[in-house]
Amino acid sequence: MSAAAASDRVRLAVIGLGGISQSVHLPLIRRNADRVELTAVVDLSPSRAESMARAAGTGVAAFASVDELLAAVAAGDVAVDGAILATSGSHAPDAGRLIASGIRVLAEKPLAFTLEEVDALRVIAEERGVDLADWLRVGYMKEHDPATAEALRLLADADLRYVTVEVLHPADGAQLAFANLAPAPDDVPADVLAGLVAETDATVASVIGQAPAPLPKLYTNVVLGSIVHDISLLRHLVGGIGEVDRALHWGGFPGSLSLGGRLAQQPDVPWAIDWHFIPEYPEYRETVTFHHATGTISLRFAVPYVLNAPTVLTVVDGVGTLGARSAESRWMQEEAFENELRAFASLVADDPQPGPSAEASAQDIAVGQRMIRAIAESFGSRVDRDRA
Repeated sequence: MSAAAASDRVRLAVIGLGGISQSVHLPLIRRNADRVELTAVVDLSPSRAESMARAAGTGVAAFASVDELLAAVAAGDVAVDGAILATSGSHAPDAGRLIASGIRVLAEKPLAFTLEEVDALRVIAEERGVDLADWLRVGYMKEHDPATAEALRLLADADLRYVTVEVLHPADGAQLAFANLAPAPDDVPADVLAGLVAETDATVASVIGQAPAPLPKLYTNVVLGSIVHDISLLRHLVGGIGEVDRALHWGGFPGSLSLGGRLAQQPDVPWAIDWHFIPEYPEYRETVTFHHATGTISLRFAVPYVLNAPTVLTVVDGVGTLGARSAESRWMQEEAFENELRAFASLVADDPQPGPSAEASAQDIAVGQRMIRAIAESFGSRVDRDRA
C-alpha cells in the first residue's frame, strides 16, 4: 500500500510560492482539507517559505530548494506523497528529481522547453519501473473546466469550418490586485538566480540556437508561457494544431502575436490565434470559437487567478428556416483548478483520473516549436529545423 493510500488525506508539497500558488493552489488546498494536507512548502526565498509555512498552520515544513525537501523526505523528517510544482521556467528537471524520489507531480505549464527534457522524464519513469502517465500531470486547468467538457461533447459530431482564439492580456499586476500577494522577496541569492537564468538560456538555445531578441523570450514567456494553454485546449477539443503557416509579431515585447495554420486531424480546417499584451486593458479576456456547418460553439474564459469565475459556454444554432438561437451556460459551483487538484489527489492515491500527461505536453511543445520557427521566419531570421 502506498503512503498516500495508508492515510485519509494525501500529503502535498507546494514548490514555488509566487502568484499562482498564493492566489490559487494554497487556498484550494485549504478548501479541500478533507482530502489533501499541506506538509511542506518550497521557495528560493527562505523568508517567504518560512512565513507561508507559518501562515499555513502547524506541521508545515519550509525549504529553500527541492534538494532540501528531498533530503528531509529521505531522512523521514517530512512526509510528501505529491508535489505541485509552480516555479518559473522549465519544470522537467525538478519533476524528474521528485518522481525519482517516489513523489508524484502536478507541474504547472510549461512542463518543459524541449522534447529532450520530456524524453529524460520517460527514462526516469522506466528506470523506476512505473508508467509516467500515472506519476505526472501538467497544469492545464482548462481541461478540467466543466464548460470545456460540454464543448468537447458538442464538438464530437461538428463539421468544423474555422477555429479562432483571441486573448487580451493585461499586466499581471492588474489581474492579481485582489489577491493581496506577499511582497516580492529580497533574500534570494543572486548566484542562484543567475544559475537558473543561465540554465534556461542554454536549454532554449538547444531548441532555437542563438536567435536574436525577442525570440527566446517570445518562446518561453509567450508561446510556452501563455499561448500553450490554447495549444493544449485545441489538442484536447479538436485533436490539435498541425501546420503553422503564418506568424506576425508587433508592438515591442511581449506585444502582439498573430498565428495561423491548419488543424492536425482536420487539415482542411484553418485555425487562428491572436494574442495581445495590453498592459492597461481593463479585464483579461480569452475567447475560443469553433464555427461549424450549423452554428458556433464558443468558450469565454475569465481571469485565471480568480476562483469560481465561471467560463461561459455560448452555443449558437438554427431554429427552423433562417431562425437562430443563442444559449449561454455557466457552472458557478465548479472551479477548474479545484477539479484539477482533486484529480491530482486521486492520482497520488493510486486512483488515476484522465488528465493531461507528459505525452500530451510533448505534443504541445512540438507545436510551440513550430510556432517559434514561423515567428522567427517572419523576423527574417531562421531557426534550424532540426532543432524546432
